[in-house]
Amino acid sequence: MNAILTPLFLLVACGPSTSAPTELTTAFADAAQEHQVPVEVLIATSYAVSRFDQRFGEENREGGVGVMNLRVTEAFPSMAVASAQGGEPLDALADSARSNILGAAALLHAEALELEKLTGEPVDTLEEWYPLVAAWSGSTDPLVADGFAAQVYDWIQSGLAATAPTGELVELRPSALPWRENRMAVSGSALVYQYIPACSSNYSDYSRGGGDIKYVIIHTMEGTYAGSISWFQNCSAQVSAHYNVRSSDGQITQMVQEEDVAWHAGYWDYNLHSVGIEHEGYVSQPSTWYTDAMYRSSAALTRDVCDRHGIPKDRAHIVGHNEVPGCSSAGGGGSGCHTDPGSGWNWDYYMSLVTESGAGSESMGGSGVSDGARTGTFDARITSSRYGDTDTCTGAVTGAANGGQVYLSGKCTLAAHPDKVKDLPVVWTGTVTGTTLEGRMVVDGHDASFTGVVNADGSVQASFTGTEDLAGDVGVLTFEVSLAASP
Repeated sequence: MNAILTPLFLLVACGPSTSAPTELTTAFADAAQEHQVPVEVLIATSYAVSRFDQRFGEENREGGVGVMNLRVTEAFPSMAVASAQGGEPLDALADSARSNILGAAALLHAEALELEKLTGEPVDTLEEWYPLVAAWSGSTDPLVADGFAAQVYDWIQSGLAATAPTGELVELRPSALPWRENRMAVSGSALVYQYIPACSSNYSDYSRGGGDIKYVIIHTMEGTYAGSISWFQNCSAQVSAHYNVRSSDGQITQMVQEEDVAWHAGYWDYNLHSVGIEHEGYVSQPSTWYTDAMYRSSAALTRDVCDRHGIPKDRAHIVGHNEVPGCSSAGGGGSGCHTDPGSGWNWDYYMSLVTESGAGSESMGGSGVSDGARTGTFDARITSSRYGDTDTCTGAVTGAANGGQVYLSGKCTLAAHPDKVKDLPVVWTGTVTGTTLEGRMVVDGHDASFTGVVNADGSVQASFTGTEDLAGDVGVLTFEVSLAASP
């Protein structure tokens, strides 16, 4: 179970931290200022396409590179065009997250100017950047592009705070976007959100019936949800799957009818007798991409497929791409050719969801906390070992919960803190697991564990104790903090 949990972080800092990484935060701010692109657009788009991972310049399946997913092809958003617009060398765009962000911002700014020429109106407000964010999906299909932009704007509206692979906490405060509040919610009664057909050159037109489908094969996209949908629409791809599942909320897009044979297994006999389900993300980052929402949505889909086709709900018939036999070439299935969904895929939990037994009755990611705005309070007590002085303060926190992720921030004012710092800022973010919170706090780069609970009404309580050695006249500071947030 621990493999898919996102840690919960509580950051308490006395003054600016000198040890916590800030490269991404600084790059986003600098790019926003230099190229006049809202920092909210840059951060939320980066989170959607990469979870802030530069991936050492490695291309994903749609040819995207870096934290902003710039394309190595001529397709928008093109790395070459970004380089020309922003002056960042191509190798820097691939190797450096900062250069990747600056290049992307330069490209977005250029596109905004083009849009202004077409409409006669400048792109000023957050809402007016929506079509440019939609285009960033790289898809020419309006459904795919709009779905991508809607996901980005969900995060802009609700706020997020996520830890990058470098260990940096990247924060995005919630933004008031009234037009998003009025957007109709998608009904949860249907498993499939939308049907977007793959190119007919990427699958075989069949009429499979009862007994023909014997397996469900689990895949990892090695890329983004929008990018994979676009790839299956590309007639030169020569690959497809029946379903794609999004990481953030479990949204499902069907691309091949179950009666037809999708080209996904790399082994014809398994293609002929299976349904393929692709999952957004990367095998190397299971804790980042394999969310509880995706597990649950996919498991419900697998259970439905098994029920309709009489497939036994066991590991002999629900298999990973790496378990398909017949790996004879790079395009084949099997562990010698493919590793997805990888060792980070929690098969025990997934199967318990499919069979509706065991651990599947409990959430692995925040179902006890409903989406929406959150308020609360915290109490802090700070003691200096050198003087024995103790200072206390109480502050308010505000923020939001979205998809099991919680973000709260605030500060309190100290009366006589030993190192003369008056304001004590607090940021609390992460996910919940059932009724338990477990994670760590960071005090100016120093880690300490904390525990908390989710109450029956959805309210949250957490507390921790940690220390920070400031040496000099201050000595060791001991921090004791408790926090309570409304349901």
